[in-house]
Amino acid sequence: MAASAEPKAASLARSARNKGQAALRDGDRVAAIRWLERAHRLVPADANIALSLAAACLGRDDRRAAALFRHVAAESDAREAWLGLAGACFRLGDHAGAAAALANALQRHAPAAGMQELADAIVAASGSSGWCGLLGSGVPMVHPTGDGGVETRLDGQRVIGKIAPRRLSKSRLLTVTVAGRHLLGSPIDVAAIGRVAGCVEIWEGGIKGWAWHPGDPETNPALTVSDAAGHAPIRIVARDEDIAIAGNGVLARPRGFRVTAAHLAGMTGPFRVVGSDGHDLLGSPLDPNAEQRPAAIPGAAVRVDLRPPADVVIPVHGHPAIVLACLESVLASVQGNSRVMVVDDASPEPELTAALDRMAGAKRIHLLRHDRPMGFPASANAGMEACPGRDVVLLNSDTMVPAGWLERLREAAYHAPDIGTVTPFSNNASILTYPTPGEPGPEPDKETTVRLDRLTARANGQAVTEIPVGVGFCLYIKRACLDAVGMLRADIFAQGYGEENDFCLRARGLGWRHVALPGVFVGHRGGASFGSAANHLRMRNDAILNRLHPGYADLVQAFLTADPLAEARRRLDLACWRAARPRVQGSVVLITHADGGGVEQRVIAAAESCRAAGLRPVVLRPMPSADGQETVVVGDGPEGGFPNLRYRLPAEMPVLLRLLRSTHPERIEVHHVLDHPPAILDLVRRLDVPYEVHLHDYAWICPRISLVSAGNRYCGEPDLPGCEACIASQGRLVREEIGVRALRERSAAFLAGARRTIAPSRDVATRMRRYFPALHPVVVPHSDDSALPAPTVPRARVGICRVCVAGAIGPHKGYDILLACARDAAQRALDLQFIVVGDTTDDDTLFATGHVFITGTYLPGEGVDLIRSQTASLGFLPSIWPETWSLTLTELWRAGLPVAAFDFGAPAERIRATGRGFLLPIGLPPAAINNALLAAIRRSGHE
Repeated sequence: MAASAEPKAASLARSARNKGQAALRDGDRVAAIRWLERAHRLVPADANIALSLAAACLGRDDRRAAALFRHVAAESDAREAWLGLAGACFRLGDHAGAAAALANALQRHAPAAGMQELADAIVAASGSSGWCGLLGSGVPMVHPTGDGGVETRLDGQRVIGKIAPRRLSKSRLLTVTVAGRHLLGSPIDVAAIGRVAGCVEIWEGGIKGWAWHPGDPETNPALTVSDAAGHAPIRIVARDEDIAIAGNGVLARPRGFRVTAAHLAGMTGPFRVVGSDGHDLLGSPLDPNAEQRPAAIPGAAVRVDLRPPADVVIPVHGHPAIVLACLESVLASVQGNSRVMVVDDASPEPELTAALDRMAGAKRIHLLRHDRPMGFPASANAGMEACPGRDVVLLNSDTMVPAGWLERLREAAYHAPDIGTVTPFSNNASILTYPTPGEPGPEPDKETTVRLDRLTARANGQAVTEIPVGVGFCLYIKRACLDAVGMLRADIFAQGYGEENDFCLRARGLGWRHVALPGVFVGHRGGASFGSAANHLRMRNDAILNRLHPGYADLVQAFLTADPLAEARRRLDLACWRAARPRVQGSVVLITHADGGGVEQRVIAAAESCRAAGLRPVVLRPMPSADGQETVVVGDGPEGGFPNLRYRLPAEMPVLLRLLRSTHPERIEVHHVLDHPPAILDLVRRLDVPYEVHLHDYAWICPRISLVSAGNRYCGEPDLPGCEACIASQGRLVREEIGVRALRERSAAFLAGARRTIAPSRDVATRMRRYFPALHPVVVPHSDDSALPAPTVPRARVGICRVCVAGAIGPHKGYDILLACARDAAQRALDLQFIVVGDTTDDDTLFATGHVFITGTYLPGEGVDLIRSQTASLGFLPSIWPETWSLTLTELWRAGLPVAAFDFGAPAERIRATGRGFLLPIGLPPAAINNALLAAIRRSGHE
């Protein structure tokens, strides 16, 4: 369970969070919020950071705090998030919302220290009867508003005083009422408060692991370690909080523990590690000697028919709505003498057990039930053992199956006598995931599952592809294979993950093959089984799997590299593409790069314009394949959606042309050809429809794209020999090995064939005509600067001149200029601070100057508000290339800031035309730049 290397974004976010918390301790709430906002932007999915930011905003920006608390609470059900939301709602005057949030905090969590004052205030304001909670020790906390009779009941039985731990561990609901009215917090989910989360593994002949109470994080979890021989159990309390276990939820407080081999002497494995809630920790039971033992040898095989019927085995544990939806889809699709064998692995919800009993009573399913949770492998084994002489399908209880799925899997299993297992396509199936292997796709509902299955059946039929191992979410196993290999190894893989891989690898060793059937699609929710600790069990079992089967990881990687299912995914994508074709008479082909930025915004706008005109936007982007070949991927608009519609050019030019012609293109817009194979230009010509070229930078004339040369400075646009020398010494930013002369000659020919060439500014049009005198670009600005609202510059903080720089600041966007200015400000102790709304190529070096703050990246549409929130007095574009437009200039103006920029390119043209800022000479030294910025701010009276 060793932690993996921390990603860069997470490391930067952790540093920002630490600084924010330090600022809070120093009483600087403004600085704290700024640092925590940065951390949140770097890792927006980190609920702990979001919670810290929400807490910092509380009392200063309660609406922001409430939004953050609400999001974290909905995602994680954390006590602190609910209490924070209660406090924020109370401050906003939303007393009903505060009462609801407080109730959520108390129903599933032990009361937090120091919450009484807030709880009493919410009760008084909302007119509630009081509030109540349950401590992990079993002591109810009851705070009624009056002296009326309080009635406390545990699962309907009256209780007085402390509840014994044994009784508590077997109970469900604690209700606290006054005159029949529930107090806030009632009914209390007793099991949620007592639940123990954790994971265990073998350690030096003993056991190590961690555990905690998510509903009662202050309490050290009590655990017992017992053996198979019935010796007196070892009782331990997990106390070690000095451990680093990531991914356990909001404000997780896992405690480590170890049981040495000496402590286990005289005991007989396997060992169970059980929490005070009566449930095994993930990874339990476990046996220090299990990996050294071979898998159990199967008993005598039951005589089977050559093609026996197939039964569906579905292990079940909790999640009633998901399980029942799965069962209804299975029962509606299974025909003939196939049976549905449900193994209820001690599900905790009475409504689920009752529903299963009804289905069994009606003879719709065959039902087995465990009296305690045994895990997926043991449950699957029980189900398969109950189906002697029959093929089986192991099916997860969070799947959705279409009509005819079982018959088609069975047919595929008997394509060849050595096929042992068959697995279908799914949205969440590891190497068999569609549309992208290893990346779970959107969770499909029944209608989507049926639609995708219908399309993939039509596209891929009954053809099978050999795979290294089957995938256990839906695994058809021939009885002959199962009898030869034996059952899943529950003695090693505990609750699950990896057990089906081990089974398949053992089968491979006996000569059985595993195949995929991409002509069947089964929906799979995935990830709902083991809660926040699931990833730790997965890592543990992955390590075991690779110890048992050396070379397994290489086997899977070789399969992914070869990708024999690529064509099947492409056929399904093509079927979906055709099925999704809108009822329009034509399309517009938009050719662009894959680097986002301003080009992407223009492509999005172009797509919206196409749709408004009743045309289908078809977007072509470059996408290198796994083997390094250049490919083009086709998307239905900027959002894509068809990652398998990839075509190698020029080899697959005819296929791609047929696809594009089937959309009846009216025209082509060439926005960018960066990273496309050179044949993309030939594709445009061969489509034989009018095309226009949009100029976004200088890739048509410069292999470095932005006219930037040595020292990250504007090159000055030398003659051709100078340009060739620059490329020879500085390298190129385009992948293609092409000289400057050849690039320009090719560009001239292509641009000459365009119906029109569009430039966003006169500067771009004039600059391009220097290289292509016959070119007459049409100037079409990206937006109307005259329509911008009047400037409303915010007042800066006293004593500090704040300058805002927006965007992703790399070398060509002026990173070196910004760094030099910040260092000059530090050296001269200037009252000047630069705020980067966005990110840079090296945040740490800029931070080290003490004169730069960096917010982190922002989403489209967030920029203007984020710029406004920095209370800067001036915007600055340090870009050192002649930009063709600059969306960041527009955002700075929309935020009310005048802007300083260097005197070249479209920004200079726009600033002159509007008067919204001032221009600096190109090459001005950093000290002079700073002096000019300070002078401009002080002149405007916004210091």
